[in-house]
Amino acid sequence: MKKLSFLVVAASALTACAAIEIVSPKMGTTVEQLRPVQRDFILQSKESRDKYFDGAENAAALRKDGTTPQPIVLEWRGDKADYTVTLKRLPDGKTFFTASVPSNRVEVDSLEIARDWEWTVSGGGETATGRFRTEDLWPRLIRIDGTINARDIGGMIGLNGRRVKQGLVFRTAGLNHNAPIEYYSNEEIMQLYKDGKLMEMGEAGKHLAKKLKKGGRLHSRAKSNGLVKRKCYAPGKVRLSEAERVRVLKDYGFKSDVDLRRDDECFGMTGSPLGPEVKWWQFHDAEGKSGYSAYAGAFSERGTNLNQQVFRIFMDPKNYPIVFHCIGGADRTGTVGLILEALLGVSEDMMWKDYLTTGFVGVVSDPPHKRNITGTFEALGKTPGATWAEKAERYFLDLGFTAKEIADLREFLLEK
Repeated sequence: MKKLSFLVVAASALTACAAIEIVSPKMGTTVEQLRPVQRDFILQSKESRDKYFDGAENAAALRKDGTTPQPIVLEWRGDKADYTVTLKRLPDGKTFFTASVPSNRVEVDSLEIARDWEWTVSGGGETATGRFRTEDLWPRLIRIDGTINARDIGGMIGLNGRRVKQGLVFRTAGLNHNAPIEYYSNEEIMQLYKDGKLMEMGEAGKHLAKKLKKGGRLHSRAKSNGLVKRKCYAPGKVRLSEAERVRVLKDYGFKSDVDLRRDDECFGMTGSPLGPEVKWWQFHDAEGKSGYSAYAGAFSERGTNLNQQVFRIFMDPKNYPIVFHCIGGADRTGTVGLILEALLGVSEDMMWKDYLTTGFVGVVSDPPHKRNITGTFEALGKTPGATWAEKAERYFLDLGFTAKEIADLREFLLEK
């Protein structure tokens, strides 16, 4: 009897050992996806946000993490060598993550905000399930290794309290570098100066020659001297690795790459850096000049011509999910984002918040940028309408879109 009792106890101990126990997130908790400094910035009042970047310490802290989202750690206890982890969105059960994991923890990121999630971990015939909710705090920052300033404009609150759908419209910095330009080195510039040829090298050459004659010094970086040796001689290098490109397409499903850059920036490009699966769009005005007009320029005659082309892409549901960008994702990208957000009924405070979020990776709060974005609001504000949504609707009608097209776009991009 004693031996039998020992065997039963031992078997029970083994069974307990084999069970999987969820550690975190605790069942039913709400998890944060913004890093503390990002979250602190977003929760500031508009007046405080405008001044936030003026403090060197604040700016440095934000730019340290940039627009990289805070990962969510899924952790459990168990004694198996390998586990399978699956994460699904509720209530539709769409799978956002699944992987085999040789440890007792895994990190996930870039999840939709204000959503309920269920995750399961299984191994050795055992399964455990956890549930959590992502915090209702925009922005939904997304991770794209190789580029920066990436986020989903979905998650914002628009017309009649309806949330902008997530997973349809993304803004980023460039997916590849601008076309490279070769500059004269300092040694070459000095030789041209000694040979008396620098004055013949255009305005940049004349400027450098006068500077050297006065005893001035050249910049240590060749680019900063501005004397071009060979302009736009190859397409810009893709910023994403092949493995990351495949992952991004799988996770976000981009179908359209809306590129707001000029021909010289896109020199040699024939398609999207994301691959042939993604339609690449570039734009030229009525005179054939390339590149989007940012800020108040978007409301000029040229800007109107370009906006007719850009927003025609957004009108067609077959083009989604869309990623739009320039090179830094600040000025041209910020202008398109503001106009679209206004049409969807997003508040002025939220539009400012989106623009200033680029400050996580670069300067958008200095006086010139503040003047530019303020000028954009002023230009749109001159359009008839009592609200930003009404003004944007009037602007889209002036662009040549019909009331039905506008209503259909809003219905497509806003949750029920």
